[in-house]
Amino acid sequence: MKKWQTSESITVGLFLALSGGFMDAYSYINRGKVFANAETGNIILMTLKICEGKFLESINYLIPITSFAIGVAISEIIKRRKEKINMIHWRQIPLLLEIVAFIVVAFLPQDMNKIANSIISLVSGVQFSTFPKIRDVVIATTMCTGNLKSGTQNLYRGISTGDKLSIEKGLYYYICILIFIVGTALGYFAVGLFNEKAILIAAVMLTMIFLMMFKEFEN
Repeated sequence: MKKWQTSESITVGLFLALSGGFMDAYSYINRGKVFANAETGNIILMTLKICEGKFLESINYLIPITSFAIGVAISEIIKRRKEKINMIHWRQIPLLLEIVAFIVVAFLPQDMNKIANSIISLVSGVQFSTFPKIRDVVIATTMCTGNLKSGTQNLYRGISTGDKLSIEKGLYYYICILIFIVGTALGYFAVGLFNEKAILIAAVMLTMIFLMMFKEFEN
């Protein structure tokens, strides 16, 4: 029976999806109606602002887009140098970066929303690039469009041909979407209770993942 690395385990994937939904809810509700994870939406909103001649407002959306790209680059840099990392799993380093970033965001006031959103988007880019799979299935834990497409394709293929593996993969995608929705709802209620400090809940989620990864393989 194949052993799966903890970083690709179902449990880690679900916690990542939970934090992914939480991040988007937090940034949209509490940080100026910007999507930290959904860069397609930010690109559209930025373009609309430019078309309206509101160039300064368009920067509100350009910042998270750029930060997301920087986050992906940071993850790739760490990945390329993983041979030099011996004490912990290389994916734990990006996780530490994410945790520290969320703690910083929790203490930024409302007049620093641009900075807060740029940090959250950077974290999203790091997470997107660092954790691309759950059990060899390529799944995004910070957005849902690709998951919806791939999940539907696999379920259709599985049901029409009787391929159980395709059905299993399709269910992974749809479960990930469901957990993302749960994370979004959790973010909504957390912001109502804790305002800026609500992001610390996402930091706790990532801390749990960090601790889980001291075990190389899942049970």
